[in-house]
Amino acid sequence: MRNKFLLSIMFCLVLSVLFADETENVSVNLPKVGDLYLLLNNSNDREMAQLLLKRKGQTTRQVIDTYQGMLPDAILKHDLNRDGNTDIIVITKHPDNNAKQPYIYSYVKDFKRIFPENDDEINPFLCSDIFITSSKKGIPAIGMSNQISYHDFGPPHLFRTELYAINKGKLELIEQGLTEGNHYNILMNKGAIALHAGQYIEAIDFYNKSITSSTGEITTKAFIESIFNLAEARKFTKDFKTALDLYEKIVLEFSENSFTDIAQKEIELISSNLDNIEALSFYIDVISLINTDKWSEALELLNNHPIANSDNKLLDRFLFTKAEIFTAINKIEDATKVYYEIKEKFPESPIIESVNELLEDIATQPDDNSYL
Repeated sequence: MRNKFLLSIMFCLVLSVLFADETENVSVNLPKVGDLYLLLNNSNDREMAQLLLKRKGQTTRQVIDTYQGMLPDAILKHDLNRDGNTDIIVITKHPDNNAKQPYIYSYVKDFKRIFPENDDEINPFLCSDIFITSSKKGIPAIGMSNQISYHDFGPPHLFRTELYAINKGKLELIEQGLTEGNHYNILMNKGAIALHAGQYIEAIDFYNKSITSSTGEITTKAFIESIFNLAEARKFTKDFKTALDLYEKIVLEFSENSFTDIAQKEIELISSNLDNIEALSFYIDVISLINTDKWSEALELLNNHPIANSDNKLLDRFLFTKAEIFTAINKIEDATKVYYEIKEKFPESPIIESVNELLEDIATQPDDNSYL
């Protein structure tokens, strides 16, 4: 009897050691199957979420999957492909920013991971929220939303939501859209999306609406940001007169704000090149390509277009922009050579201070200054 009692104590101690570093977070029941648990496991001082199954009538738990470096968040269940079987959506979250990531499983006689299919496939999703919903056509779907925060004057906030369905065992995008609403924060962020996509007329429309017809009284800071981005959009459409008026409004009427200095620089750039309009327009085209992440196209223009290699007032800026592109694509040595060319040819340029600062930054990089 004493031996049985000691064995019982030892068994309990073993169980406590096995699960001492596990924190149970969420669980769901699968009828006729058992209970699913999503746990935080701290074994070997490494945080990881684990999915475990305790089958009906059993006491032990089977490890279904492990999510390295992620924390548990939720388990959802739904018949996503309408085959009469329950699908499982495991949601983990990043420890630094709580961004959520989905893992999807089907279950017939055993678990099969649908997405990502295997550990070698990268999970591309990091979302603000993940939920079960239906498409406009009534198709069961997983909704994933992310907050758009070019401007931060909410709530309400602007979210981009994408709906995904299971089609022939694959995850497929079936719908996407943005938050509806006329609050200035929503309108401004929609304007920013358009601006960064190079859709300048649409950006102008959204920023105009944020100022003139939004719901909620727009704050001074939001008003200034709208005016500045409206000026930027006008500049990219080559409406330089209106752009100048808007930049001047910021400088003259709202002198103490974070946009004053950059607005003043834009005024100086545009006003000093109104007699050099072809080169100014070319320069704006190059900046537009960069703003829409078309780096190679911008570099090709600067390398091959006659204006970029002609003797005009904007040649220092053409060179500076080329150096910025080289830096962005990690051609640091090429960037450095161009910066020194600017120093040699344009010692009085208004951008020379920026050139010197960037050269100092490059010189402090231990792996990139062997050629200096």
